[in-house]
Amino acid sequence: MIDLAKLRVAVQQELDDYPVPPPRHPDLVGSALPAEWFERGLAEMREALVEPYVTEAVWFDSVAQQQVSRPVAVVADDQGAHVIALDIEGDEFELFFRSDDALHSMNVRGDAVGCFLAR
Repeated sequence: MIDLAKLRVAVQQELDDYPVPPPRHPDLVGSALPAEWFERGLAEMREALVEPYVTEAVWFDSVAQQQVSRPVAVVADDQGAHVIALDIEGDEFELFFRSDDALHSMNVRGDAVGCFLAR
């Protein structure tokens, strides 16, 4: 079972350690986002942090052509349409949108901060 207290500490540490702006990937093209964009996103995430809790989320299984649900641990909720949660089975953070009183995967996975900034 997942330790929600440890998860909360880990997410807070990731948020506190996030570099502003993060290092630019050498293969990226175009203009870099300004540091202010990242600072604003990090401030929004700090406000969106919640005490982690376990709930169900929905994915679309393209092989089976059906929706499947499994448990996730929610760590941030922007009180709008987006939630960041740890996919407990996949052991990776993911961006979800709230619709019809359910959480649906947006297939954006990675670190908690990166998923939040991808909203």
